[in-house]
Amino acid sequence: MSKDGFKNVEACESKIVNTTNQNLFGRYWGEDAEIAQPSGLVFISHGAGEHCLWYNQLATQLTDKNLFAFAHDHIGHGQSDGDRVHIDDFDIYVNDVFHHIEIVQKKFPDVPTFIIGHSMGGAIAIMAGLKRPKFFKGVVLIAPAITPSPDAVQPWKITMGRFLSRLCPQAPILKLDPNNVSRDEAVVNRYKEDPLVHHGGLKAKWGLCMINTLKYIEDNLSTITFPYLNLHGDQDKLVDIQGSEDMHEHSTSSDKTFKKYEGYYHQLHNEPGEDGAGVRQEIVTWITDRLPH
Repeated sequence: MSKDGFKNVEACESKIVNTTNQNLFGRYWGEDAEIAQPSGLVFISHGAGEHCLWYNQLATQLTDKNLFAFAHDHIGHGQSDGDRVHIDDFDIYVNDVFHHIEIVQKKFPDVPTFIIGHSMGGAIAIMAGLKRPKFFKGVVLIAPAITPSPDAVQPWKITMGRFLSRLCPQAPILKLDPNNVSRDEAVVNRYKEDPLVHHGGLKAKWGLCMINTLKYIEDNLSTITFPYLNLHGDQDKLVDIQGSEDMHEHSTSSDKTFKKYEGYYHQLHNEPGEDGAGVRQEIVTWITDRLPH
């Protein structure tokens, strides 16, 4: 893809100039599959600290169904520009997603658009859906960040975070335990050894932006009207499942599904063997069921 804002690298990998004039690394599995006229467009929004190449398996299953799967590394992540896992305004993530999708939509006009969001990427997807409820044919959420963990929102931690975000915005305040990513030891080891994953602590200003965003989402759950599928493991130690349960209870979407996976960890799509495969298939089926026939 070499036009409409892309700097050509390869057919399936490109640099996109984002809304703040920085380069994002983009990945186009639909180009790999040489999909000429897709049935749908699917943008994948990854989680904090990781990058879009962690979604190869899911994206491949989507392209097998003639869906044009694509993604980018959010600013400050993976192979994109920016200070690692630092943000001054959460809306930058959301605006970049719309910017990228609209570039691809120019190539494939009038094709239904979906978004898949995991963890922080789930919060991005929800915020995008709240901003433009009719933009997506459907929203898929994998362990979305909606409610912060009780440990993260202790009053003294919030006070300290606000102080640090002004004094030293890039101070690391929270380090994720890779062992909580998946029950699959191979996935955990790959995560630990991946040089594109941010292994330092999450930053103070990022944390404040995240807390403020989650508060906004919690306060606006009843205004959610977009169609969605929400999948969450009940043994997720990184994102509180209560947020997904609250979303299902309070959202006013006419097409909404919440599925709780017993014993599953945070990256449901990367759980061992048939467990992860089943989650990925659930996502693909939900999307294809909502395509025009």
